[in-house]
Amino acid sequence: MTELPKNLTVNITTSRPSDNFGVLPLSVGIPIILITFCSICVSLVVIFSLIRSKTGNFFTWKVIDRFSLYTVLLDLFLYTTQTSYGIHQRFGKSTRINDLACSIYGILILEFAVAQVILCSAMAVYAFSLVVRNQNLNLGKWDSFIILPAIGATLTEFTVAAYFDKFSPNPVYCSLKEERGFLTFHFIQICLGILISFVIIIVLYLIMWCFIKRQTKMMNRSFGQQSAVNSRRLALKLSLFVLVHVIQFGGNAVEGLWISIEEPPMNVRYATIFIGATGGMMNGLVFLTARK
Repeated sequence: MTELPKNLTVNITTSRPSDNFGVLPLSVGIPIILITFCSICVSLVVIFSLIRSKTGNFFTWKVIDRFSLYTVLLDLFLYTTQTSYGIHQRFGKSTRINDLACSIYGILILEFAVAQVILCSAMAVYAFSLVVRNQNLNLGKWDSFIILPAIGATLTEFTVAAYFDKFSPNPVYCSLKEERGFLTFHFIQICLGILISFVIIIVLYLIMWCFIKRQTKMMNRSFGQQSAVNSRRLALKLSLFVLVHVIQFGGNAVEGLWISIEEPPMNVRYATIFIGATGGMMNGLVFLTARK
């Protein structure tokens, strides 16, 4: 039997026609809907809290606050889309998910998730530049240097993919058609993209914490114990942010790698959805903790 070259990208059969799309088991579908709905509620609380605590024009807010609102809004849109998709799939017996609906759900889910990964990485770079290099990066008018790549570029990519009929249901949700190989979307943009964001965030925040810890030691004569306490609090906040980011998107990185090699077990797919669905609640907890 002739073997295929190892680096060849091949189509697989886990993507299926939308009219043959299986509904998630009740024991999986209902909890996911409830979890994503809770994430929506927490995201709304964070948004209202942010808005109420600020005054003036939005673009006069601190950059970190604007970044926070951007990421929470992406959380809100992501989990609203996932909740709508879950309800449609679970209860929409008279209106099955067709090709158009699958493409729309797929575009929105990938758009809000990938944009959030990009924004979180950009926020780490900005914070590093501000803390360590004492420089404010130019974000452009209306933060366009961040918004356009994170939201505009990804939306364009996924819309073009939908135009060429690249979206289809996989065993649990709508996404780009799954392919084997290491030159595929799931490996390059999902697996590698998320892993690169992990490295950027972890390394930069670790450098920032070490830098600030060294500065606090030099200032202990003036500020005493309070300075050391602030350093520990900062370490806690940074570690919480990193932990939530890894938990929220780590499952997607594992699933993306698995898809590139072979068909993932259904338990892996279910676990990825469950873990990702809790992201809104975890981000809300980190936000409320950081404000104390």
